[in-house]
Amino acid sequence: MKLLKTFNKIVDIILIPIQKNSIFFCMMYLLGIVTTFTQVLALHAKIPRINFFTWIFDVYIICIFLLLFPKKTRKFIRICIAACLYLLSIVDAFLNKLFYAKIGPEIINLLLETNQQESREFLDQYLKFDIIFSGVGVILILILIHIISECYYKQLNHKINFWYRPTFKNICAFITIISFGISIHSRIKLIQIMTAQNTAETDLYINNYTLNTPANNLLFGLKMRQLANRDFSLIAEHQEKIHVDSCTYTSKHIIFIIGESYIKSHSQLYGYLLPTTPRQLKRTQKGAKGTLIPFSNVISPANLTSVVFKNIFSLHSIDDKNSWTSYALFPVLFKDAGYHVTFITNQFVKNIQQDVFNFSGGLFLNDNRLNKLQFDTRNTSTHQYDEGVLSDYDSLKRYNTGKDLTIFHLAGQHIYFDRRTPNERKVFKENDYRKRNDLNEKERQTVADYDNATLYNDYVVDAIIELFEKEDAIVIYMPDHGEECYDSIHRVGRMPQGNYSPKMIVNEFEIPFWIWCSDSYIEKHPQIFNQIKEAKDRPFMTDDIPHLLLYLAGIQYKDYKESKNILCPLFDTKRKRMIDGTVNFDEMLKKK
Repeated sequence: MKLLKTFNKIVDIILIPIQKNSIFFCMMYLLGIVTTFTQVLALHAKIPRINFFTWIFDVYIICIFLLLFPKKTRKFIRICIAACLYLLSIVDAFLNKLFYAKIGPEIINLLLETNQQESREFLDQYLKFDIIFSGVGVILILILIHIISECYYKQLNHKINFWYRPTFKNICAFITIISFGISIHSRIKLIQIMTAQNTAETDLYINNYTLNTPANNLLFGLKMRQLANRDFSLIAEHQEKIHVDSCTYTSKHIIFIIGESYIKSHSQLYGYLLPTTPRQLKRTQKGAKGTLIPFSNVISPANLTSVVFKNIFSLHSIDDKNSWTSYALFPVLFKDAGYHVTFITNQFVKNIQQDVFNFSGGLFLNDNRLNKLQFDTRNTSTHQYDEGVLSDYDSLKRYNTGKDLTIFHLAGQHIYFDRRTPNERKVFKENDYRKRNDLNEKERQTVADYDNATLYNDYVVDAIIELFEKEDAIVIYMPDHGEECYDSIHRVGRMPQGNYSPKMIVNEFEIPFWIWCSDSYIEKHPQIFNQIKEAKDRPFMTDDIPHLLLYLAGIQYKDYKESKNILCPLFDTKRKRMIDGTVNFDEMLKKK
């Protein structure tokens, strides 16, 4: 009997925050569910089941906060909080519906950069009556229900008082405790994100983490803007002082192609059984125009695009102690040396759909000061499919000067693999993988979609090479990182930083890497061509790619190191390749 009384007391204590704010709690929880489904339906995302519990956790914490105030003050604060959350959810639903986007860093940037006239024109263009037939309308109905419930709370409470029903109370207490257990890890990670001291820290924390509420997204956006502005101000100041020592313009046209989420073991070029890279394979053979040389032992410094981009664009190596902001960006060095630098991206143009995971990696390419310092010309819009970059180059090539660096950045095999390939170019089907008994039909289709994206990527990069076949040109190809697609582990995507195992690092960090030289380039630069052939089996990590590019251009700069240039005889083949700057890739591979 005593134990039962103690149990009932504990249940009563747990439920006090909910009882004192019962309508607020129920309506804010419903708002969370509506917001989740609005995002899922508009963005074609998966339902994050953890949301159903984290919303309980979040609203419960707010209710505890409300108990700190007297009853009248509490009511006023409750109204203010509810109004803010409803407003944020309406804005989020509006963005979901019209732009397939959600509140985030890029949205905040655009809002702060928009003047009064632009805001008025935007509202005139998009604020139409039919917007209510979306998540916005559902949220407006919730607001109406909330107001009515508050007005008739006493009558409702008198007729249906659940709080006197022990079974109901016990269930509520149990769900609350479960929600705490499920949500606590994600909320600790959220605190780490919000207290990060620089964008490099947020990049690591945000990996494989979903900011699942408009309020969280808003706070994160403001935090990222603050950190990004500080980082980019520092790096811009540093870049403005940079000058190269000399340049011989060894290679007249260097083309650097950056792919996306490429699993090396899904490339026919590296032994995959299905014909996913027939065009690249053909270019390795005699009789092809130019010669393609695949490298066998190359890894990415990280499995998150924003981290990779900071380390491949700057002369910073991921295991360096100093911040990446204190190092030169290689496009700045090329521009200063007299090269014309073109950047054509199918991901990092300024737009409100900017992925938060790529925000800081993309923003240093879009920051106005850094953009001017790095690039002479660039495209202004993305395309549904990567072949759109070919027309971008066609419209920009008239600006070439004869000493050119052209950077292509593709969507490649980015997540949602089925969206990366035009229907007419899809070759592989689910039944091509019927021997994969470890997969169900849907999972086999996902693998087919990935391989179709890989085959399409083969077509795109081959078409890019074709543009330069008659030139004195050299093309370097690498993706940002690898991916998981039901290979070493039963999942799609990438594991968060620190959760690595010998099985998964191969697919997520080992990447295809090759260099193609035109016939003219081979004829004019036989020494470099021979160095490429000699270097193809050396262990390399792509955070040292700027040193290779500087060497190919003949740019002399104080931070250039021969030990980091894979073509140089002095290249450090014994370097510890520390992924994320903390995990020794080669040592972990031995444990496989």
